[in-house]
Amino acid sequence: MGPARFGPILVLAIALAACAAPPSQPTGIQPTGTQATGTQTGSLQSGRDPSIPSQTVLAPSGGLSRAQSTGTGAELAAVTDILTDLQYASFAVNAEHCGYIGLDRSGEIMVSPINRGTEDSCTMPQPPSGMTLLASFHTHGTYSPYYASEFPTTNDMLTDAAENIDGYISTPGGRLWYVDTDTMTVRLLCDRGCLPQDPAYRPDADGPLRPVMTYDYLRRWENS
Repeated sequence: MGPARFGPILVLAIALAACAAPPSQPTGIQPTGTQATGTQTGSLQSGRDPSIPSQTVLAPSGGLSRAQSTGTGAELAAVTDILTDLQYASFAVNAEHCGYIGLDRSGEIMVSPINRGTEDSCTMPQPPSGMTLLASFHTHGTYSPYYASEFPTTNDMLTDAAENIDGYISTPGGRLWYVDTDTMTVRLLCDRGCLPQDPAYRPDADGPLRPVMTYDYLRRWENS
């Protein structure tokens, strides 16, 4: 998926295709994006998030309202709880899981239905009526020597940017990342083992990790 294809969202179910970048050493195997199969619904009420000033709603895009994500406070606590559970689900079936976190009509945090994807992709679910989007979230599934899964990819960043939202990503090593599409950077919120960890995870395969990485840095590494 390239920047030239982006524009206003015309459909709500879009693929986080090829979420895992190829490892730094060529393997001859490339990720393929396929549509998710199966859904499971979830909702979470954690109270009004005081870290979002005045619950300011941004201009809608594609018929959906957005509010500014923060990566902190009640929003982060809710996402951490969600991804903690989804890590186990991902490891059990070797598949990414994805969804949205947002606000309901009263300004309280809520969660969209959650989709189960494939080993390296996940199609985003339809947000519930009345949900104001804050951010996407998805797991990076299980450890594989054929994917660099311990950090977000440029495709992850571009997918969130196309929807005008930020994102949260959990990794097989138990890391939690925040995708900031305003600055096109990714930020490590908590390091290895802060979320459930795939038993098959290998620390020696982490790749070029930095606490903060720019889109250009990741693009250069992926193209190297």
